[in-house]
Amino acid sequence: MAFEQEAKKNFPTWPIYDEAEIEALAEVIKSGNWWCGSPSVHKGENVWKFQEAFAKYQEAKNCVAVFNGTVAIECALLALGIGLGDEVIVSDYTFVASASAVVATNAIPIFVDIDPETLVMDVDKVEPLINEKTKAIVPVHLGGNPVEMDRLMEIAEKHDLKVVEDCSHAHGSRYKGKRAGTWGHAGTFSFQASKVLTAGEGGAIITNDDELADLIYSISDCGRNKNEYFYKHFRYGSNFRMSEYQAAVLNVQLKRFPQQHELRNQNARYLSQKLNAINGIRTMKPTPGTTELGWYVYPFVFEPEKFGNITKEQFYKTLNDNGIPTDDCYPPLHGLDCFKNVDLRKGIDYSSANWGGSKSNDANFPVVSDIYSRSVEFPQEMLLTSKDKLDWVAQFIESMKK
Repeated sequence: MAFEQEAKKNFPTWPIYDEAEIEALAEVIKSGNWWCGSPSVHKGENVWKFQEAFAKYQEAKNCVAVFNGTVAIECALLALGIGLGDEVIVSDYTFVASASAVVATNAIPIFVDIDPETLVMDVDKVEPLINEKTKAIVPVHLGGNPVEMDRLMEIAEKHDLKVVEDCSHAHGSRYKGKRAGTWGHAGTFSFQASKVLTAGEGGAIITNDDELADLIYSISDCGRNKNEYFYKHFRYGSNFRMSEYQAAVLNVQLKRFPQQHELRNQNARYLSQKLNAINGIRTMKPTPGTTELGWYVYPFVFEPEKFGNITKEQFYKTLNDNGIPTDDCYPPLHGLDCFKNVDLRKGIDYSSANWGGSKSNDANFPVVSDIYSRSVEFPQEMLLTSKDKLDWVAQFIESMKK
């Protein structure tokens, strides 16, 4: 939106880069090695270095880099055996990719409502959705806020379900001592342009399971196996490989990330104290046990009656018009046209889904529908500003009260 872009001029620009990224890209071009090659025969080195560095940062044994976060989820699900007719439980409050990746495997996403305080998957509502068709769960760490992964894994183990953590917002998030992405069977990440770690596009899958990592690699590289003849294709796979250009930028960005991550967490705690002191404002509550958040977005909920019965659209337009970049939160998946109208894969029977037609009524997803109707979000780069700027943001929101 034009008014949001204008408001962003008052805060740090994103992405943040300098000559290091330019030099890294120039080196790739000059080298003539514009792709990574294979594990046994490297062409470029940037993808291999990034995989090692990102796995180390996320405290995982393995990382497979791919070209975006959507195919990262798809690839992980395929490697875990998810396919035709399987049901996969997904948080209802997320970007469409969390569910469209399930659709891409010919499986059926089943939407689960959220906790009204943490704004992430309500683990208490997961088990009633499980049946004989359920094969996996995709918890989404919205805004970097972790789902209660210890409890979710207990449910998954009880019902023999696979878990793919959607960590597109959760770079660096830590819950009860473990990084996001290391609780489930696999964790997926996005490096799209607005993400806290970015190369414009890009994705990655982490796992502590060596055999699963090899299978994920194979599916991401045309069905090849590591260290086998290049034109042998052992299973269905596609070309999801990350480019050397993306990896070159990410290697530089990753060096900056820990300092930015620490500042985001400090400023998010500070801003939350300020905003939660305003009668009628409630920020996303970190899931108990969380010590670090990715803070890709900073969502908060307002009570319209405390602000003169202002609509959400009026609320974020007022902020943008006054120089505070603000945007809408994700519309709940159950109400998106593609799901409401069941305009998805041809030949797949979606009749068992808990969405589509009248099943997509907001009354069937009461918490997320209510939260979405009165929530907005700040972009992550706002948390890289000074405390004086954050004071101004809180003071302005206070002044909006009627």
